[in-house]
Amino acid sequence: MSHGPDTLAPAADLTEIAAGWLAALDAGTADRDAFEAWRGADVRHAIAFAEVAQTWQDLNEARLMPCGSGTVAPPPAFPPIEARKADRRRVLRAAAALGTVAVAGGGFAIRAAARNKADTTIGQRRTVSDNPAFAVDLNTDSSIYWKDGTPLRLWLERGEIAIRLGAAHRLSLMTPGGTFHLIPGIYNARLRGASCELAVLQGQGTLGDGGRIFAPGEVALATAGQASLRPRDADLSRVTAWQRDTLVLNGESLDYALAEMNRYVERKIVIGDPALSRLRIGGTFSTTDAREFLDALRTSFGVKAMSGADGNIVLTHG
Repeated sequence: MSHGPDTLAPAADLTEIAAGWLAALDAGTADRDAFEAWRGADVRHAIAFAEVAQTWQDLNEARLMPCGSGTVAPPPAFPPIEARKADRRRVLRAAAALGTVAVAGGGFAIRAAARNKADTTIGQRRTVSDNPAFAVDLNTDSSIYWKDGTPLRLWLERGEIAIRLGAAHRLSLMTPGGTFHLIPGIYNARLRGASCELAVLQGQGTLGDGGRIFAPGEVALATAGQASLRPRDADLSRVTAWQRDTLVLNGESLDYALAEMNRYVERKIVIGDPALSRLRIGGTFSTTDAREFLDALRTSFGVKAMSGADGNIVLTHG
């Protein structure tokens, strides 16, 4: 049975209750419907929760800002100037004492505060746009949350997205690897484990505040708030091929090719003969019909595809 803060305690400090919801949601023990009912019952509840979530976000962005020594800056101390700031310190102490609120990447604060969500299942693509100047294409098995404002804020929770950001808008893209700040342009973002790969097609972006500017044609990999760059690609069409329902391979190993193709299929394709791992695959393949890929393996390399006992497709020598 899921649990959440006591919503029937009218005398309790709303920010304390909001912090409790934040911790319970992050721990996965909260009843999401009950939380939404509490937040929607009174505008003061929504405001209290938004303030607590934003405080966590502010602390995280300060934590990720590089210091002169190259280390990560500690969270700033809030001086006891105003009662509201004192309240926030108390909330943060209470929430931290629960030991369950994770702020890495700044993601949870946005997910919890956001009212907009979109996702896709395996093999599905979709486009979301509730703002003429802001559209997001979701690739297979992806999930995002977003919140209107200045700047717009979007959390990439799972998968891969393409972002089209119109004039006069800014976007904070929250990922497990860190927060990208983007100006109007076109971008592709993909999660890779605890990192996020951002390809800049048009526009420019930075990781965190005051970081290096990523220019068109560059691909940045953010990990733990730090970025590394891949060499400039003369053509980023391979990065965006998924938007045309295709997978472009250029001599990669079969292991890599299968990892990419399996993102789009329910029945996973696995190697039954370890010797097949040495194969190198090139070409353009449909992501909506794996038979084309399997037929290419059969005709080019004599690889046979069989149904396994678990329902997956097993590759062996023909």
